[in-house]
Amino acid sequence: MFRLRDYAFDWIAWFFFASIPALIFWQSATSLAEQGAASGGPLDNAAFYPRVIASLMSFIVAVQGIRLVLGRVSHYSPFLREGGTPLALSFTAVFVIYLIVLPYSGFHLATPPLCIGMMWAMGVRPVPSLFWGLVLWLCASFVFEGLLNVVLPVGIFNLTIFN
Repeated sequence: MFRLRDYAFDWIAWFFFASIPALIFWQSATSLAEQGAASGGPLDNAAFYPRVIASLMSFIVAVQGIRLVLGRVSHYSPFLREGGTPLALSFTAVFVIYLIVLPYSGFHLATPPLCIGMMWAMGVRPVPSLFWGLVLWLCASFVFEGLLNVVLPVGIFNLTIFN
């Protein structure tokens, strides 16, 4: 019935997704409540929409947890080292480093090496990965800065392109 080893990666994913609604409920009960933004109607309450999404996500997480406990998952996911495991772990580590470096270097200096490096690591040849990594970076910059007017992290050099 309860087979932790047979569904190890499913349980890891389940704990990750279970932590998201828990974090949302914790934030709305602490920091948003301290700011006075966690009460009132939907227009005045900054925590309303996140709580609705977290509630829906909690329901889905509970259903998936019951499926895992009862063994109603179609494929086993044992905790074995397979071909893609080191690549996935290295991508996760690189992305965490990217997020740590992002406020200091800025979006326009940190994102192109990330895009190029990940494409190259996934098997794209160097020249196409360079080209498509730069295209991806410029398109994301244009959409967020130019079209949506989102202020991307500028870093210590205050770099912006489409503002």
